[in-house]
Amino acid sequence: MEHPLNIYITAHTLISSLGFGISENRKAIHDYRSGIRMQEAGRISDSQILAGMIDSVELEKRAKELDISSYTRLEQLFILTIQEVISQSGVNLQESDCALLLSTTKGNIDLLSNQEKRTNSDKPGDSVQSTIDNPSFLQELSVDSPAFLWKMAERIGHFFEAANQVEVISNACISGVSALVVAKRWIESGRYKRVIVAGGDILSHFITSGFLSFRSVSAHRCRPYDIQRDGLSLGEACGAVLLETQGNANHIILSGGAISNDANHISGPSRTGDGLALAINQAMEEAGTLPEDISFINAHGTATVYNDEMESKAIHLAGLSTVPVNSLKPYFGHTLGASGIIETILCIEQLKEGIYYGTLGYETLGVPMPITVYGTHQPMPMKCCIKTTSGFGGCNAALVLSLPNTHLKQKTDSPTFCKAVVESANIVTIKPGVVENQGTAIFNSSETDFAPFIREAYKYLGENNMKFYKMDNLCKLGYVAAGYLLKDTNYRPEEIGIILANASASLDTDCRHQAIINKEGDKAASPAVFVYTLPNVVLGEICIRHKIQGENTFFVCQQSDTASLEDYARIVMAKGKLRTCIIGWCELLDGHYQAEFKQLNNISTIYE
Repeated sequence: MEHPLNIYITAHTLISSLGFGISENRKAIHDYRSGIRMQEAGRISDSQILAGMIDSVELEKRAKELDISSYTRLEQLFILTIQEVISQSGVNLQESDCALLLSTTKGNIDLLSNQEKRTNSDKPGDSVQSTIDNPSFLQELSVDSPAFLWKMAERIGHFFEAANQVEVISNACISGVSALVVAKRWIESGRYKRVIVAGGDILSHFITSGFLSFRSVSAHRCRPYDIQRDGLSLGEACGAVLLETQGNANHIILSGGAISNDANHISGPSRTGDGLALAINQAMEEAGTLPEDISFINAHGTATVYNDEMESKAIHLAGLSTVPVNSLKPYFGHTLGASGIIETILCIEQLKEGIYYGTLGYETLGVPMPITVYGTHQPMPMKCCIKTTSGFGGCNAALVLSLPNTHLKQKTDSPTFCKAVVESANIVTIKPGVVENQGTAIFNSSETDFAPFIREAYKYLGENNMKFYKMDNLCKLGYVAAGYLLKDTNYRPEEIGIILANASASLDTDCRHQAIINKEGDKAASPAVFVYTLPNVVLGEICIRHKIQGENTFFVCQQSDTASLEDYARIVMAKGKLRTCIIGWCELLDGHYQAEFKQLNNISTIYE
């Protein structure tokens, strides 16, 4: 049988609108002080907007002290938080058994605005539509621009002289929790002994215009779960933690983690909460915890009407209706790819202090299922807590964090690593003008340009989903590849997962969104475009079509690495209930496209 390691969180720090470091953030929360302020028009939005912004003067000062002023604003935040974790722990990223994993939704997306404005200024007569259809700045974007997430990661890795390639997870708003789950699995499988996980995102016109187009931003500070809630507040932050197997009685244990999908809608949460409930139950099962072991739930709590409703239903389905729930977003806003990291850090602080942090501004419950929410801090006995997140693409993730003296699994000095034994059931490759199955062409077209080719390939597949034609190009590519791969297959929703990667994330559609707002202003932003500015949405479209509710994770790296994806899939399949898993490369940028999807079937589990 498997003898699981205890995975300790032995160092952590964060930067948010509340301050720099644990003590400043914790004190602000203790004092019920929010970092959400009215931001002047032009800074991150064409109009005034409430948001939690990091102190730029203090950031500039600290960047100069560390001699990192030449790095982008987000890179500076990553470097500062990672450096603090290294200072606390003495860990060395130059060692081969130590890795760095980043989580972000949009990375250095603010660089795209500067590039686009410079290029468009040369062509003042261009129409909006021509700019959207053929954003010329894509052609001028350097192949090693830090607007590419893999390049941003590489630059950060070079600063620390990291021995291993720095990987990036871009899974919408669950990115941070997803990264913690992935890092935990890496250590348990023996791939690394220590992993620093850092998550960060900053605000810009790109981000705010998109959320405003969905009419999901409140004119007031957000009020999660309250009957008066009317939308979210945005924020920016960065946090970092160190996971390792060597800890002590002062360190919290990451006991369990799981990732799921609603298989319902790419921009709206499930109306039943079943996807999030699945992630919660699987995380608790891995941790060996029961409902009575859970002291509190730090939920996603964005304060949008449908998110909070869904979470109340998911908590009920998971059998946790009596467990106190809180949201920390009224203190610093929704910080996107940083949220899962910084909120996990503050869960650690709550467990250690024995204090549940009140949900700032909460007064009256306004969700359909009864849950317990307090607007004030509450002393309480602590054992374990659950951290949940949900995001665009229908993705969900959950963690269980435990005090060492209440952790239910026994640490062993001789751990046994387990991986699934798999067989390759099918491989589908899409290249210009051709779809191949196991190396044999099954569809050919004289058209190699993406738009006409993918339409023909889709029609040949024999499906009739009119929503296909509204998808962005990356999603069309992945949707068609998965369609050919999974034709005539049938699995229960929780028995199938999907893990994809590419180099450009969603830059192809990012450029379209940026072109729109640069030409006509933030108010012209289209929700139909913005929703596709996340690479994991291709996972969501595939999950909806094939009813996939299992693991769904999107990596961003410079080159395709099928062996690495397969190795991770084997870890996931051994730990969970997946009978089959899709892995693959799905790359599309400026008319260039390539997909290679592989289906792995779980045969058995081996112990190493």
